[in-house]
Amino acid sequence: MNSFFEFINHYSVLIFMSLLILILVYLYFRYKSSAYLILIPLVLLVGLAISNPLDKKNNEIEIVASGYFSFDKPTVVEFMSPTCMACVASRPTVSAMKEIYGDRVDFIEIDVRDTENKDKIIKYKIRSTPTFVMFDSDGNESSRFSGIAKSRIMQPNIDAIISN
Repeated sequence: MNSFFEFINHYSVLIFMSLLILILVYLYFRYKSSAYLILIPLVLLVGLAISNPLDKKNNEIEIVASGYFSFDKPTVVEFMSPTCMACVASRPTVSAMKEIYGDRVDFIEIDVRDTENKDKIIKYKIRSTPTFVMFDSDGNESSRFSGIAKSRIMQPNIDAIISN
């Protein structure tokens, strides 16, 4: 099931919303009058403009001169996007992990849409969202996985970076 969600990228919500708007407008004007079907491209463009939120630069990262992150303790880095359906679906699990491990593990979210994060995305070879990369307290990558976060996958990985 995890591989099913790997194809979903951070534009999936925008594509879905645009197609939904297009289908609804088509069905409405098909029954009203076919002369109004010319409005479909206009409505599609308006729908895209409305559904495309402004980029928020609210990354919780600390940049250090020698690297991208400060590793005072084990760290879980989530490469995500607010418009990614799998990222949104992962939110409850990630929040639960923050409550359980918040005092022993740093949790960092990196928005892949932010152009300032492009070098991190390239360095860590991020191909899909969400991708979770686990680092021990020495800054060594311990494990990674992509797709919807599940506690049965996250907990053993977090326990492993805590024990190192």
